[in-house]
Amino acid sequence: MNVKKYNLRKVAGILLLVLAVTFALIDVIGWNRLEGSQVGPAGVIAVEAVLYAVAAFFCIRMVIKDRKGESTALGNFFQTIARYEFLIQQLVERDFKIKYKRSVLGVFWSFLNPLLMMIVQYVVFSNLLNVRDGSIQHYAIYLLCGIVIFNGFNDCCNQSMRAIIGNASLITKVYVPKVIYPVTKVLSASINIVLSMVPLLLVTVIYGLFNGLYLHWSVLLIPIALIFLIVFCIGMGMLLSCLMVFFRDTEFLWSVFSTLWMYATPIIYSTDLLERGGAHWLVRLEQYNALYHYVDFMRKIIIDGTCPALREFVICLAFSLGMLAFGWLVFHKNEDKFVLYI
Repeated sequence: MNVKKYNLRKVAGILLLVLAVTFALIDVIGWNRLEGSQVGPAGVIAVEAVLYAVAAFFCIRMVIKDRKGESTALGNFFQTIARYEFLIQQLVERDFKIKYKRSVLGVFWSFLNPLLMMIVQYVVFSNLLNVRDGSIQHYAIYLLCGIVIFNGFNDCCNQSMRAIIGNASLITKVYVPKVIYPVTKVLSASINIVLSMVPLLLVTVIYGLFNGLYLHWSVLLIPIALIFLIVFCIGMGMLLSCLMVFFRDTEFLWSVFSTLWMYATPIIYSTDLLERGGAHWLVRLEQYNALYHYVDFMRKIIIDGTCPALREFVICLAFSLGMLAFGWLVFHKNEDKFVLYI
């Protein structure tokens, strides 16, 4: 039986090319912001050079080891994707189609849902309850950015939570790396996140025509913001799907916790409102809220029209990689026990 394999040399080349283009894009779009930062353009470029050197080291090591017939963790990762590429595509496609099965509007809900949520929350919190923070400019877009990010995160978590118990029949009959199941759930939900960017940008353009808000070249950084969020969701998905196997109450506890997380994240209000209310400890606590940083990252790109500072890139990357590593460690340590509980 022929097992599909990637040409790791080409994979390494593509990775390094994408990384170089990404750094160049950040430098070009955020040059004015870099000149005004504490580290300056030279400091940012130095950090990028170090990160690129580290990435180049692992990529070159992967290629050299592969030529010698030896394996590396990075090489095994890509070859596992190659081996199960067809299955991954089928699972993602299946999960995406099932979500809209027998729905009249179908995939159009990916566009309509964030808009309806924005309208409801805008009317309720801005007009009826008068919660709207007057210091927030372009409140409708501010609210929509938060809704899109949080709804995307929550959808990824809800779908991936049942990834293992929902595929019990496959897991007990066919050997497939179990981590594929929560990952494909997150990837299928991520399609909705990408699609929801369309109404977000469209509403921003229409709103901006009457309120002086215009899109800038910074919108090209949206894919970076989405990658940060999706990587974080994959880590959360692995963690929740593992917990769900051993503790079926996880599903109900998560619904409560996610609601608490939503209101703890500045989606309908700003941190300035907390400051004026004397809740300084809450403002400090927000620095440990990953979703706050992802939402703020997106708002800076769309509303402020600027490139986020280097510190914000580092914080978002740290949360994403940290959650990914933690989720994978918990999942990997317990995956052999899954068959005993499903």
